[in-house]
Amino acid sequence: MRLRRPTTVTTAVLTATLMAAALVGCTADPGDSTGTTTSDAASATTASAAVAGLTPEEAMAANADPHSSGADDEDLTWDEAEEVALSLDGDSAQADGDGVTVDGSTVTITQAGTYRVTGDLNDGRLVVASSGDGVVRLVLDGASITSSTTSALVVEDAATAVVVLADGSTNHLEATGAAVDEDADGSTDEPDGALFSTADLTIGGTGSLDVVSASTDGIVSKDGLVIAGGDLTVDAGDDGIRGKDYLVVTDDASVTVTAAADGLKSTNADDETLGYVAVLGGTLDVTSGDDGIQAETDAIVADATVTIAAAGGPGTEVAEDASAKGIKGDVGVVVGGSATVDVSAADDGLHSNGAVSVSGGDITLASGDDGVHADGDLTITAGTLTVSESVEGLEGATITLAGGDVDITASDDGVNAAGGTSTDTTGTAGTAQDGAAQDGTPPQGGQAPGDLAPPADGERPTPPDGTVPGDGTAGAPPAMPGGELPSGEMPDGAAPGGQAGAQGGGAPGGEAAGDYSLTISGGTLVVDAGGDGLDSNGTLEITGGTTVVQGPTNAGNGALDVNGTFTISGGTLLAAGSSGMAVAPDTDSPQGWVAANLDQSATAGTVVHVLAEDGTTLVSYEVTKDTQNVVYSSPEVTTGATYVFQTGGTLGTPDATGLSSDGSADGATQAATAVAGEFAGGGTGGMGGGGRRPGADGSTGSTDTSGGTTTSGA
Repeated sequence: MRLRRPTTVTTAVLTATLMAAALVGCTADPGDSTGTTTSDAASATTASAAVAGLTPEEAMAANADPHSSGADDEDLTWDEAEEVALSLDGDSAQADGDGVTVDGSTVTITQAGTYRVTGDLNDGRLVVASSGDGVVRLVLDGASITSSTTSALVVEDAATAVVVLADGSTNHLEATGAAVDEDADGSTDEPDGALFSTADLTIGGTGSLDVVSASTDGIVSKDGLVIAGGDLTVDAGDDGIRGKDYLVVTDDASVTVTAAADGLKSTNADDETLGYVAVLGGTLDVTSGDDGIQAETDAIVADATVTIAAAGGPGTEVAEDASAKGIKGDVGVVVGGSATVDVSAADDGLHSNGAVSVSGGDITLASGDDGVHADGDLTITAGTLTVSESVEGLEGATITLAGGDVDITASDDGVNAAGGTSTDTTGTAGTAQDGAAQDGTPPQGGQAPGDLAPPADGERPTPPDGTVPGDGTAGAPPAMPGGELPSGEMPDGAAPGGQAGAQGGGAPGGEAAGDYSLTISGGTLVVDAGGDGLDSNGTLEITGGTTVVQGPTNAGNGALDVNGTFTISGGTLLAAGSSGMAVAPDTDSPQGWVAANLDQSATAGTVVHVLAEDGTTLVSYEVTKDTQNVVYSSPEVTTGATYVFQTGGTLGTPDATGLSSDGSADGATQAATAVAGEFAGGGTGGMGGGGRRPGADGSTGSTDTSGGTTTSGA
């Protein structure tokens, strides 16, 4: 059963909790709330469940079948003896059979059949107006048609229209003028593309076709459109290629699109089995002013080579109301098979208001916002996914990483399980070092101050008086729990530096754990994050795979940030980052883990070793940033045992994730000792990135340049 598109996630009212988070430098989500709210994230997750984790084959089976099966479709074969030769000659044409009328420079085909078109029509048009049954097949064999007033080739009426590009031929269709409403009735069926069809349209063959439209779309079908072959180049002043019911690219087609608006597009919003774009084979190269691929329902890519440059790529400013995604499917984005996808987008690389599923392929994304974004479910089960540039690498309400190799580089959060407003839940409060939990009651009854305006997307919230945390103008910090303390004293459970020590991954200070989850059960995940490395506004569960996180250097974020339960029962985890907001797994996690703040920050390029008490090296890792906190878990770690952290020595031979099992601590310096399953440092835990962008300088909080605190696990 197919799903309908999920409703748009609404933005909740900012609470004073958000402001407090901003004042301590955390990346904050305006959707987080401790009040009673309805979960938009849960709605998006439910809405996307029907496409969660699908392969391209499963996604195609859930949609309506296209009218053509591809290059082997019977409509692309014919008896050449039955062809009608149609010769274009400047401003007129001649035909050697029935079914063709010529009126000046307008050539009209009136009945089904096969027509081989040659020659040039300088300022005219070729029209198909066949009211009967049967296929109208146009074999373009060195044909060139240019129109200054309307479409160059128009299918006004036909049961099925087929354009075949003859072997070795070069063909050209061009509309140099604007779209014309010939009946002056505002009809949406008026031609608005250089090649325009009101019927199902198939394009195939082995020749080439160059389509140019100065101000309208390049190729348009008001029904379904299948590109089954040929070498197509489209240059359009609006959308490149548009099929209303669906747009399918198959087999050996080679398609290059340059479009002022969307590259490839499907627009049927009335039928949940239609409105999809599927690139199932061939080669696609898109340069677009808006979205590279935009589908009302599903955007599906499999067994194709796809290259997309959307709206100038990362760093390009786009209008607030513009959409500049690489691949966008309102219901789902599904990538798999042997697909090779390379996206550079001003906004998200892959984006869905529902679900995103990656089950194979080799995907590289450079984005100006999220690498991959799903309002609902985001699932990766196989393939290779590299996010080389992003604000947030992966974002979804429910994120499942079950296989494949994922490599994330993000200026903010690496992986962020977040979304709309959360349900009313107190979460699991993070336990302070001496057992004291913070009072999470927000000031002013949970309401935002009247002069606290919601931030624009991607901006940090601004305190009421316009001051910025960290610049010395932010005023007094939020009141400490339990009232004021004598000068220089800290409440019970507070770690050095004024941060309350968090034990486990529960939501500290009563922060709400939302309807979000991050589950890692297989594959490899490598994260380099300027904000939180792994951030879940709900739960984090690791049951397998290898996860390596190089988190932030600033104290306002952590390599790990979890608002709900954080359990690990399998696999390998190494997380390195700042100590100010450091979080470790729950104490009752089935698999052992060890965490420590280092005596002194390990500078970038330093090898950090985790050793058993007898000197056996469990793991070695060369940090890529200044690092103050390290969390490590593997089947080799025994809860209750003491472990030693050392810096220096040599790395050995690292695996693909950067971890080494043969490093040497010879000449290294002891930086900390810790008891597995205990953590006596770190901060209160963050509020979660929530998809917000970092500040204009790329930071998400103040920079912590002090050395870490050696911990014994006591």
